[in-house]
Amino acid sequence: MKPIAPLSALVLILILAALLTTGCGAGYVNPDITNPAEAKSRLASDKSLCQQLANEAVAPTYGMDRYESDPTIEAQATRYVANVVEDDANESVYTRCMRDRGWRSR
Repeated sequence: MKPIAPLSALVLILILAALLTTGCGAGYVNPDITNPAEAKSRLASDKSLCQQLANEAVAPTYGMDRYESDPTIEAQATRYVANVVEDDANESVYTRCMRDRGWRSR
């Protein structure tokens, strides 16, 4: 087996590092809050409140309610689409709530 050239190894490591860190900065930032401790505290309480509001507006299903017992492809596809629609609606309420409280996605 031919050894990897140092430059190729470096490029490979950089690509791997970029793939592993993608999304690590994802989250929320509030430009109105300058104190990091206050931002962390408010983010936690706002996330909790917004998740509660989202679950009240679009009650999520759990466990076996997310699965279809009918093995036909039509029934499975219908259940999948219903789950995606529910998840998107819940996430939309959550995101709107966070935005209304001054939070923006990074």
